[in-house]
Amino acid sequence: MAPSEYLLPDPAQRDLEAAALLALGRLDGALGAVGTTTLRLLAIQQLRSVLIAALCQEGHAFTDQRFHAWFAGVATLSDQSPRTMRPPRVLCEAILTELTHSSWEPLAELAARFQAALLAPRDHVGSDLADETARQDAHELIAAARDLIHGLAPSAHPLSAVVRLHRAAGEHILFAPGERAPEPIVLGPMRLTVERAALPSPRWALELLWGEHWHAAGLMAHALPFPGLIRLDALRGGTPADPGEPDATPTILAAALRDVAQGLCRNLSEAEQLARRLADRQPGKRRSSRAPALLELLAGFGPLRSAQLEALLGVTRLGLRTMLGALDTVGMLERTTLAGVHLYSVTLEVRVTDDAAAPTASSTFSSAALGEYEAAMADIDTLLARSRISLDEADEEDEL
Repeated sequence: MAPSEYLLPDPAQRDLEAAALLALGRLDGALGAVGTTTLRLLAIQQLRSVLIAALCQEGHAFTDQRFHAWFAGVATLSDQSPRTMRPPRVLCEAILTELTHSSWEPLAELAARFQAALLAPRDHVGSDLADETARQDAHELIAAARDLIHGLAPSAHPLSAVVRLHRAAGEHILFAPGERAPEPIVLGPMRLTVERAALPSPRWALELLWGEHWHAAGLMAHALPFPGLIRLDALRGGTPADPGEPDATPTILAAALRDVAQGLCRNLSEAEQLARRLADRQPGKRRSSRAPALLELLAGFGPLRSAQLEALLGVTRLGLRTMLGALDTVGMLERTTLAGVHLYSVTLEVRVTDDAAAPTASSTFSSAALGEYEAAMADIDTLLARSRISLDEADEEDEL
């Protein structure tokens, strides 16, 4: 690769940039070498990461458990007032809609299914106009990010491209870091001026689309989102650095690219290991693809409720009950209850009872458990082969 104008003569800087380029190259090579199951798991993990990164960048404070409870519609995202932040559900809706157009097929297909699984409470209760206004704003941010990226001059050097991206974002009215602005308020006869904090830079929209840019340029095998690539301390808004101080931007951006690429490499490695563990832990090989898909969703995304799983898998309540029961039989299912609703997750840890414990056991599951699992999977095949199930009968089933 030809030297770039941004490669500085400082040896430490050159080492940092070389590490960034090496990490990006390793990521691209690994993406073309792994199997389809690994890529599906990576897509599930990336979808979750993109949603969480966007919400965090907007200032929402929450734990992983709170995110899944909110996504399932059984809790608010945070105890803080969201009035000064962009609304969380609308943001996730806009991101999922955009991802349905991804050129990376596993991610696009997954985003389309997760649109029906987003059960989070509405952002503006009783106000359709406020919801629609926020929805338009979110889509306008993504459209502005797309226009900004399309307007960048082409560059074959990844670091040069990242520098140009930051320069353009720093000069953009929507993506440049905002400043506190005075705002007059009236309290009866009193007139006061208060400082309002500006909304955070919606850099998540740029990170969401940047992978498409590099995929189109032939730098990446798949159009992965790049959450964390945009650094606020490198968005200069067109203001030149003080001539008396060294410019830290090249170091900041090289470190950002290195860290993000290495993080994605780790995610891909974890997805590969998870794919192998799922194959090892899954007793029996059934023709139906729904049982492996259930495992992938719970292992890749995290806790989900039954209504979400039904929408994601396209199964009935009775069919899902049987599938979950089969996982519970072999000790792979975990559940937590919030507001009377079960959230399901899977564990791949081996559970051995005291009676069955054996230091040199060659099988994860007992023969009895395997037999019960096989029988349950056969029941699933029978249920799913039926052309229809009475809606009245399905409605009589209790919520899991």
